[in-house]
Amino acid sequence: MFEGDVTMNFTGFKKLSDEEFKKAYNELFEACPRPKDYNTEEYKLKVEVSRKRFFDFQKRTMDIDSLPWEIWKRHPNYNSWEISNLGRVKIDGKIQEQIDNPDGSKGYLVLEKYTSKKYLVYRLVADVFLDRNEGEGLIVHHINNDGYNCSEDNLIMLTQTQDAAIHTNEKKEL
Repeated sequence: MFEGDVTMNFTGFKKLSDEEFKKAYNELFEACPRPKDYNTEEYKLKVEVSRKRFFDFQKRTMDIDSLPWEIWKRHPNYNSWEISNLGRVKIDGKIQEQIDNPDGSKGYLVLEKYTSKKYLVYRLVADVFLDRNEGEGLIVHHINNDGYNCSEDNLIMLTQTQDAAIHTNEKKEL
């Protein structure tokens, strides 16, 4: 489900065509937890391990302006915001703390100071690095299904049909 389960390399892909999706479907489907498993202890444990790993990383790196492999880009809609390829966010040059979405959905990180608007971090990364356009109707998908990993290389844009085919209990015929 999480880190290491997807071996296919999606680097350089922003969106998958239907043909590319068909080739990647089996691996993406297998990496994705089944909705029927969301309440199992095994699934909850994997989420908690990932959550702990993220918050430990955030604590260690909050005061580090830029990591050696990190790339920062300005957000197209928020001039004083910079988004990194690792899923970190700066506003007016200051790294922002991320927290679990207050609506209770673990794994969907938001900016701590901006919970009333709920700026979802993975969407901010997609806006900048995947050229996400809300009007296209595409969904941002975490490739390894670890919502705490909002890095550019763990995100891809899928159509609603593609996303639904992955997030189901039974494999679909494509």
